[in-house]
Amino acid sequence: MKLLPLILVLLLAACNSNNLDELSYQDLVNWPNRCDRAEEHLRILRAVQLRKNFDPDPDNLNETDRAYNSRLKATIWWYAYECDKS
Repeated sequence: MKLLPLILVLLLAACNSNNLDELSYQDLVNWPNRCDRAEEHLRILRAVQLRKNFDPDPDNLNETDRAYNSRLKATIWWYAYECDKS
């Protein structure tokens, strides 16, 4: 089970940017929060954010997109808060 996050990261790193929007909500839930790979993970997450291009007003999103966008932002925020404690 400890290999699952590593496999996920390796698969995402191997994917081109066209497949990044296929990152599921469950993939975000299982996303490996590791500061030693923060730059790589943030690059992937921000690429997903750019590809999805959600409306900044959550009231304009359906329930599924709102949940996904919220989880994506929370995962990005985790790196900014936890890994930038210099």
